Amino acid sequence: MKKRFFFIGGILLLILIGWGIYLYNKPHSNTAGLEADFRISAADLYAAFQKDESASNKKFMGKVIEVNGPVAEIDTGSGNTNILISASATGGINCSFSNAGLVEAESPKKGNIITIKGRCTGFLMDVNLVDCVLKK
Repeated sequence: MKKRFFFIGGILLLILIGWGIYLYNKPHSNTAGLEADFRISAADLYAAFQKDESASNKKFMGKVIEVNGPVAEIDTGSGNTNILISASATGGINCSFSNAGLVEAESPKKGNIITIKGRCTGFLMDVNLVDCVLKK
């Protein structure tokens, strides 16, 4: 009986280790190959979250959003790039790129009007998009 218990426990442990290795080595994805659920201006998206954050979370959270507006700030620290799209005087849309999502040669300049596609993760002073790609 004890041998069977240890055998089954060992098999489950190997399965969990294999699953962990798979998830660790899984490549980071972006939204390049996904169709946008919403196409909206940065000002309209930010205004929706300012007006009713709870309803906006239900509508936009986890969805792929294509947003356009002027670049307010570019931060290239910590191996990732973050671009803040200006939406109002108090905030904007914070777009996080992995290294694969934004090539240095196509990096926009401050003040340029750009379109970015990313997955919405909610509102923390700014609307946050992750796994972003720059649309041409």
